[in-house]
Amino acid sequence: MRGILADNDVQGFVRAIVSIWVSDTWRDLWDDLGLSVLTFFALGLSRDSSDAVIWRACQREKLVLITGNRNAERSDSLEAVIRAENQPESLPVVTLANLERLARDHPYVERVAERLLEKLIAIDDFRGAGRIYVP
Repeated sequence: MRGILADNDVQGFVRAIVSIWVSDTWRDLWDDLGLSVLTFFALGLSRDSSDAVIWRACQREKLVLITGNRNAERSDSLEAVIRAENQPESLPVVTLANLERLARDHPYVERVAERLLEKLIAIDDFRGAGRIYVP
């Protein structure tokens, strides 16, 4: 795995999480992982790229996509793409389970940051899982 990509709906939350990772408490571990935080722009994706294009770009570029809790209502939804295209070696999509709480509860943000980092450290254990939820 090369790094992470924040989906459109969670970019601010991921910035808050990354700020925890680069704080004195977590910086050494974060630096040792050597992960990058990429953007849609850096990958040549537009903000309105389809879920399929985003998921495929993440797989191709070895990035873990971080997103909010989305549904599978449309045939081209992220969940539908995962169900159709996920393979045993595919990197999972990490879903932040409670965006409302992330917006108002800093201790919860810290717990999410810690759990997400644990998942990223052990990411190979989650290959093929499709989606994992944090916390």
